[in-house]
This record gives sequence, C-alpha cells and structure tokens, in this order.
Amino acid sequence: MFYKNFLLLVLFIFVSKVFSTEYEIQAEMVEIDTQNNLVKYLEKVTFNSNEISFKANKLILNQNNEQIDASGSPIELSFTENGDKINGQANRLQIIQNTLFLRDNVIIFRQGNEIKTQEVKIILKKND
Repeated sequence: MFYKNFLLLVLFIFVSKVFSTEYEIQAEMVEIDTQNNLVKYLEKVTFNSNEISFKANKLILNQNNEQIDASGSPIELSFTENGDKINGQANRLQIIQNTLFLRDNVIIFRQGNEIKTQEVKIILKKND
C-alpha cells in the first residue's frame, strides 16, 4: 500500500512539472504503463484545470509528448475563452501543448448559439 501511494505521489509530482497547467484528474480506475510512459484513466473520468473541465469515459496521459487524449460518448466539457464560459460536447478530445482539439460530433454552445461540426481547434491560454 505504501509503495502504491508513493508511486502515485511521485508520478503526480512528475506530471505536474511536465505540464505547465495545474489540473486534477479523477477516475474509477488508473493504469500506469511505465514501459510506454502512459497513464490511463478509465471509467467516470473527470478532468479539471483553470482553462478546461470535462467528463469522459477514458483519458490517456502521454508523458513523452505532453499529450492528453480522451474519449466518451459524448465527452461533456466547458472551457473559458476571453472570459466567456463555453460548454460543449464531442466524442474525442486532445490537448497538445495548450491546444485543444475536439473531434467527432462536436457541439459547442456559445452566447446562445449552437455550433455543430466534426472538428474544432482551440488555442488555450498559456500559463506563465
């Protein structure tokens, strides 16, 4: 038990330093793949940061290239753009170096408007 908690603490500290954005991830199950440097969060995944929050079925954190991949049916998300809170959904989500990609049946609700598309790219605010 101590080893597992220690490993998760070390992993959390390492991941926090890799990504410039502070965030919290919760899931029913976590799988750590040390060979491929991946952390997989499975079942009822929630991701929260200053810029974006979402709920998904699965999230993979790739520590090699600082990439987050999530999938759901659909992923429910909210993010902030120029001070405005925007809600939406998509079946797939990626975060790569402060860029958010939404793919597959994307719906975004913004200022009373509904935008439907297959792919959206959003540049997130960089933290200093």
